[in-house]
Amino acid sequence: MNYAKMNYAVAGAVFFVCWLVQTTLLWRIWPLGAAPSLLLCAAVCFAWLYSANYSLVYAFVFGLLIDIQTQTLLGPTALSLVLCCIPAYILRRQFNLERALPAVFAALAATLIYVFALWAICHASGAAAGILLTIRTLPGLLLSHAVICFLLHILFVRTIIRHRRDRRYSGGVM
Repeated sequence: MNYAKMNYAVAGAVFFVCWLVQTTLLWRIWPLGAAPSLLLCAAVCFAWLYSANYSLVYAFVFGLLIDIQTQTLLGPTALSLVLCCIPAYILRRQFNLERALPAVFAALAATLIYVFALWAICHASGAAAGILLTIRTLPGLLLSHAVICFLLHILFVRTIIRHRRDRRYSGGVM
């Protein structure tokens, strides 16, 4: 199938909004312990739906911005976010991109990779990183990332797939 390409500026705007909400609002009001990473959810959804590599680039750039704001090290969040795109790239070849459930499974795998890669990088560098805190926050992160990725998938799948009920449908997919 031929899917429409996402505009780089639109993807950058989505990543910027996710970064802005995550760094200003979400960390202060999230009730489930560890706040979800909206950048992770956006990176997984864009890697799942679009074949371009800009999800990797934007995940790395905005991950560096998160590291500059919150970490004593430069790069653990950026590297972890880039690693999170791998399950989406692998699973997108095996499943139908229109289905939300495989995208949620990719988000769950990406969450596990993100959490443990971030912990491993911080622990290896000598920063204070406790595995028990990481494991304790994991259920809330898995749940919140699954819900957010499902909602993002529902929102962005409409931009790549034209359905028969569309008034400009002329057969096939865009």
